[in-house]
Amino acid sequence: MTSTSTGHWRSWAVAATIALAALGAAGCGSTSSSSPSASTSGSGTQSTSSTVTPTGGAAAPAKPGGTISIGLPAGAIDHLEPTLWYYATTWEIANTTCVPMLTFPATSGAAGVKPIGGVASLPKVSDGGKVYTFTMKPGIEFANGQPITGQVMAYTFARMFSPKLASPGDLFFNVIKGAPAVIAGKATTVSGIKATTNTITFTLTQPTASFLYRMTLPFACPVPLGTPDKAEENGTALLSGPYYVKSYTPQQSIVLVRNPHWNAAELGNLQTSDQINLQIGVDASQAASLIRSGQLATYGAPMAPTDALQALNDPTLKGRVFVDPLPATTYLWLNNTVPPLNNPKVRQAINTAINRLAIQRVWGGPSQGQPTDQILPPTMPGYVKANNYPVAGDVAAAKALMKAAGVTTPVSLTLRTLSDQPGYAQVAQVIQANLAPIGIKVNITTAPDSVNGGVISVPKNHVPMGINTWTQDYPYPDDFFNPLLDGTNITPTGNNNYASYNNPAVNTQIENLDAKATSAQWNALDKQIIANDAPWAPLLNPTRVTLFSSGTCGAVIQPVYLVEFATLGKCS
Repeated sequence: MTSTSTGHWRSWAVAATIALAALGAAGCGSTSSSSPSASTSGSGTQSTSSTVTPTGGAAAPAKPGGTISIGLPAGAIDHLEPTLWYYATTWEIANTTCVPMLTFPATSGAAGVKPIGGVASLPKVSDGGKVYTFTMKPGIEFANGQPITGQVMAYTFARMFSPKLASPGDLFFNVIKGAPAVIAGKATTVSGIKATTNTITFTLTQPTASFLYRMTLPFACPVPLGTPDKAEENGTALLSGPYYVKSYTPQQSIVLVRNPHWNAAELGNLQTSDQINLQIGVDASQAASLIRSGQLATYGAPMAPTDALQALNDPTLKGRVFVDPLPATTYLWLNNTVPPLNNPKVRQAINTAINRLAIQRVWGGPSQGQPTDQILPPTMPGYVKANNYPVAGDVAAAKALMKAAGVTTPVSLTLRTLSDQPGYAQVAQVIQANLAPIGIKVNITTAPDSVNGGVISVPKNHVPMGINTWTQDYPYPDDFFNPLLDGTNITPTGNNNYASYNNPAVNTQIENLDAKATSAQWNALDKQIIANDAPWAPLLNPTRVTLFSSGTCGAVIQPVYLVEFATLGKCS
């Protein structure tokens, strides 16, 4: 899901602001282990890992019926209009109120990142990967009883492309033939979409290996025929999921109730509680105590770091606390157009000098993130650890690289980062201290995300370096490489390639891999870019700790959308 600090919202630009804002001294623990219980801290308490499907404790099946309450922080809702929502928390809500063409199973672990049929079955692909033909599942209806047909989905996509809505989803689906014309207001129908009652066919302008993953995005949440192309922010358009919005009081609450027309035979048994109350305005520092007292079933955002660490170390919470890596990477980008950062040896020296363990400490410790020196997060299917640079830094080796670069030191460079999210300024200070011994004086400038993003996303401002977090929109590598590292996607404004990295050979590699690629090929490109060109210094992968009350069961941490609200309920 967004770049925190601007950019591609959840790629999430402000998208992960909620997913990360309450994180550690900063941030959608240690990374989850491959065993159902994994010690994540020095105290040795056992926490539940969701890299596999755990059993017992909060993960035990819940009994049907009743009402559960889930806390959300203030400002957790950006939109309830499906073409616009982009916060990590609203995508958790989307996973409960919406079923797109394809979706992900309500399970943790590796199975949770494999697309499955949503309102349609998995498609037949033809014409060299450019034509996708979907068959709509039978008997799928909105909560109002209207059928969800191929024509409904064609209307849904045309509405999303309306210039009146200016959906972030346009960026993911503009590979559909005719979509750019609708987005530009030059057409009202998408020439590359043909629909009947039972089928819908998408013709792409080029083969796109991630198209199945893109079809899971909540931007294309089905809406009834005739829904106007204006933002429906009261939740009335959210009618295709196991629950629908009964009421929404902005900044206070959302009440979700069962969809009476939910087809469990086709879509799964995802209606545990009768009602889900989302309480908006619960501070991260209050969440743990409210969960422990049973007033909340869980919290739909990261808890305060001190509470997360305490929960991980509390033996009475065994089976009720889960620790999971977020599908995100926090990184220091290095502007390849600003001297001396236009020298790859200098960028390699910076990577070598940084002490990522010190960064982890100021970020909030192991319960809040794990060091990394690569682009893709460990949640990405096929992830392989790269080991590009020494995790604690190597000043002598960094100095040697600076000498080889032929740069006269000292040099002075500005680093921009966030003032309104915890941890970023502290990470900047670590980097400042790490780079001083190799002759780089770092001048730190902080600003609120809304201000900082407007500066760093304009290449002509020539900002030397900055710290951002990018959270995936879907679990496929092109969601990192295309917006962040493909030089052909650099734009005059709203640019996400903050490093202004533009290597024609790499651009071609990305384009070729976009059409067809293996995980090994993406991993090789990841290593090649960071080890050789080093446009970034990747820093860490944020982690989220989730606590459930003693009376709550059915807990599932879905690796794409995090907490599965629909499976939660009272314990038997």
